[in-house]
Amino acid sequence: MTETATFDSLSLTNQVVLLGVADLAADGETPIQTHTVRQHCQQHLEDVDTEVVGTITEVDVIRSLYRLEDAGLVEEREPSSTTPTGKGRPAYSLAVSVDAVYDGVADALLQGTD
Repeated sequence: MTETATFDSLSLTNQVVLLGVADLAADGETPIQTHTVRQHCQQHLEDVDTEVVGTITEVDVIRSLYRLEDAGLVEEREPSSTTPTGKGRPAYSLAVSVDAVYDGVADALLQGTD
């Protein structure tokens, strides 16, 4: 499957999550955990003039990250820290270039992106 076909097959929610990981990667903040991706996506959606996606929950982000990992767009990394109970949360980084993400996601989602 080509990279273009990969992006075309992603739901808008998956594209928002991928864009969030790309933005954070561009800022040097990856690997990143799901709760931080969710916060970034919610802030980004405030600047986007679309109501198609709606509210993104942490469960939505987790599901999207699994799908994006299966598509080869993000990679799971070892957690950089563990919780007090000793269980580490997975962290994710971008497996493709930031530019490829910006070129591939829906144009409506790019509003408010640097």
